[in-house]
Amino acid sequence: MPTLHKIIALDLKNSTFENFEHWCLTTDFISANSTKDYIKYRILEQTEENPMRFIFIIDDFFFGTVQENDYRTIHIPDYIQTEFVEHCIPIKLHEIEPYRSVIIDWIFNNNRTKAKIGFELLSFQKFNDDDDEEMMFPNFTNHIICIDVLDLGFTLLDFFSPFNDKFKAILQEFKMHYEGGGYLNRVKLSRMYIVEKYIMGFSFKMDGQPLHHFHYNMNFEDMLFDYIKPFTFDQDIELTLDNVLDKINLVGLEQISELERKILTKNL
Repeated sequence: MPTLHKIIALDLKNSTFENFEHWCLTTDFISANSTKDYIKYRILEQTEENPMRFIFIIDDFFFGTVQENDYRTIHIPDYIQTEFVEHCIPIKLHEIEPYRSVIIDWIFNNNRTKAKIGFELLSFQKFNDDDDEEMMFPNFTNHIICIDVLDLGFTLLDFFSPFNDKFKAILQEFKMHYEGGGYLNRVKLSRMYIVEKYIMGFSFKMDGQPLHHFHYNMNFEDMLFDYIKPFTFDQDIELTLDNVLDKINLVGLEQISELERKILTKNL
C-alpha cells in the first residue's frame, strides 16, 4: 500500500520564479523536479486575460488547476479520470462489511471528510496490473479508493438536486444515452471514489445496463477549497546570480527581466 500523501494547494496569485524557488528550498512538499519545473513554467507564462490561480498536487503529481476567471472550478483532465476508472478494481462491500454503515452515512453526507476511514480503506484497494496497460499517472491513481455500492440500492432520486448544475449534467447524460424516462428511479448508484479523506465522485448506471458513468462529487471542489489552506507566495526574495542562471536555464536568456539582466551583467 502506498504511503498516503496529503493533497496540497498552491495559490499562484503573487507568485514569482524567485519566491517559488525559495519555497521549494525551505519545504519538502514537492520533490519531483518535473513538477517544480512545470509550476515555474506556469508562473512565468501566465496570460493576462485568464491567469492560472491554483494548482492542486498530491504525491508530486499536479492533478487539478484553477483559472482566475473560473474561480472555485477545478479542472481535472479527462485522461486522469479515465485512468483511475479503468485501473481501480472496485472493492466489494462484503470485503469491508464493518465499514458498511460508515459508507452509507458518508454517501449522504458527502461534503464531510473522513481521514481515518480513507486511510484504512486504501489498504483494501487493488489495481489492474496488466503489462499492456500500465498506469500513466500512478502517483495519483494509487491513492484512489473505489467501492462497489450497487447492492445498497440507492438511485439517482436519492441525490435529487434539481437546481444544481452538476446534478442536471448527470440527468442529461442518461437522457442522451437511454430512452424510456423514469431516470430518477432507473439510474442506480454503482460505485463511489475516494481520494485521501474526500469522496471524489460517484458512478451511476442504468438498471440492466453494463456501463458505469463517472461524475465528480457535487461537493468535491468546494471541499478542496474549504478544507485545504493554500500555500501562498507573497514573500519578496532577494535576487541572486544563481536565481537568474536557474531562470535562464529554464526559459532562456530572452525571458529574463531588466533587473535580472542587470544582476547578470554585474556578476559576469
